[in-house]
Amino acid sequence: MIKIKNKHIYGECSFLMKLFIFFKLDSIAWSLRRIYCPVKPNDLVLEVGSGNSPYFRSNVLCDAYIDTDERFHTELIVDRPMVISQVENLPFKNKAFDFVIASHVLEHSPFPEKFLSELQRVAKAGYIEVPDAFMERLTNYTFHRMEISNENNKLIIKKKSNSITDKDLFSLFRRKAGGVFEKWASKYPFHFHLRLYWNHKGINYRVLNPKTNANWLKNKLEKSSHTNNFKITKFFKFNFLKIFRFLFSQHSRNKNIDLLNLLQCRNCKNKKFNKINNFFVCATCKKRIKYI
Repeated sequence: MIKIKNKHIYGECSFLMKLFIFFKLDSIAWSLRRIYCPVKPNDLVLEVGSGNSPYFRSNVLCDAYIDTDERFHTELIVDRPMVISQVENLPFKNKAFDFVIASHVLEHSPFPEKFLSELQRVAKAGYIEVPDAFMERLTNYTFHRMEISNENNKLIIKKKSNSITDKDLFSLFRRKAGGVFEKWASKYPFHFHLRLYWNHKGINYRVLNPKTNANWLKNKLEKSSHTNNFKITKFFKFNFLKIFRFLFSQHSRNKNIDLLNLLQCRNCKNKKFNKINNFFVCATCKKRIKYI
């Protein structure tokens, strides 16, 4: 059995991940986390905020937007059943899924209480991954609305009142470490991210400042001035992940999933829908849910 030091930093890992961590190859171990999913072969897995790189084991995908500045307009990957919905108001039945993956999406929500409540409502267990509060305080990502840390498997959440929490620290960071931080974080990714697996007992969390308004950013659906410059490393990484998704995803099973059996209207609680064009339409209140 391989034992790793600083378990509070690395969290739950597969044997292969532990092996690479033991040999101080953290970046390889980090990439392998996408393969590790502690579920049974027949378990149904939902991924929210799947974006341009869904996890291999996900059976159903959910994202808030087809195109958004928050993904820098990278292509939305749709290689299995998908619905378009905000996580705070998921259109699924209670406990419709055995497991839910929320990787790098919680920090985008201005309503963490609703977000976490919905995850626990639609799934029996799950996985959450976000930038650690320390990394967030240094980098101040434009679209991130909170700082999140982990204390004994309890999420400690602090809402941000604007994109930059500490202007003096941010200025010092950019001048002293801005040019080297990306390489540093790539070499030691576990130290700058938070990973949490939760089970039937639910998600243990605390919002330090629940009254703070974190809804200061309006999501932009129009094209931005951001240019996603081509890099050979990004090209190979994208295609490498595409091959792995093909090898490790349950494609044959996913093709046969009927989303109609999983849906529930969050407006009137009705469970009967009709398919009209690219929408599921509630048979009672006519609320529409876009699917791809």
